[in-house]
Amino acid sequence: MANVIQRSLTLGDIPDLIALSKEVDWPDYNAEELTSLLTNGHFTGFTTTDGQVISCAGLFQYDRVASIGAVIVSETHRGLGLARKMIDTLLRQSDQSVPVVLTATAQGQPVYEKIGFHTAGYIHTYKAQKTNPSALRVSGKIDLSPAGETHLPSIEALDEKGAGTNRASFLKKRMERAAFRLIAKDEHHEITGFAFGVETPANLMIGPLAANDEQTALSLIQSLISSYSGAIRLDMQEETAERLHTSLIEAGFTKTNKAHFMMIRGKEKQNDPALLYFLASQAFS
Repeated sequence: MANVIQRSLTLGDIPDLIALSKEVDWPDYNAEELTSLLTNGHFTGFTTTDGQVISCAGLFQYDRVASIGAVIVSETHRGLGLARKMIDTLLRQSDQSVPVVLTATAQGQPVYEKIGFHTAGYIHTYKAQKTNPSALRVSGKIDLSPAGETHLPSIEALDEKGAGTNRASFLKKRMERAAFRLIAKDEHHEITGFAFGVETPANLMIGPLAANDEQTALSLIQSLISSYSGAIRLDMQEETAERLHTSLIEAGFTKTNKAHFMMIRGKEKQNDPALLYFLASQAFS
């Protein structure tokens, strides 16, 4: 441990963080996405004595919950307890009155359990290299249109039901980052869903997405995948996956992972399970 130094990470560390992400084969983290992560959260990490970043982890503090994500340790420095030290630091810096959540990799889960995290649910990841939008059977009664700043109050309300916390500041920034932004309205002109699509080097990440019913969710998904010819990624809560699995498989998606959604300082998820919900990313929740 004498040869590594822990410190806060900043935008100036992005070149090192890109290299670190590539080393562990996390292709979603380009300069744009790392800028989004660093400006929405607080990052700690370890560097070598010559300043090279060899680990990172981020804390995203919302009003009723905090999320920890982007936990990476270089393969050259594993087994030194760096992940545990970073998580302990972020837990101390978080609001002590609210739960902290994270999505655990298989390697990270034992570390988090030792710290005191427990599994509160599961996050299912679906990916597609090529999709078949026409396989999704959608209702003609749902009106889709581009989302703008005037829609943010409705978007925030839906997202709060899905995330279990208000994320107004994050959503405004995420909307600006998104290549695709949609809202859905029913026949009474009420906003019943929204979706953002964020491009990364690896794929289009659809999320956050929130919808009051399956038809609204499928309409939003169909529109986004129809507009994009590359690979698509979806990260969703288990309740949502159970309701959409068959439709997603028919549209060309494959379930590629089921990860533990873990929590400390709380026992149950804060979200409304009736709402269909995709995460913005596993880091942001």
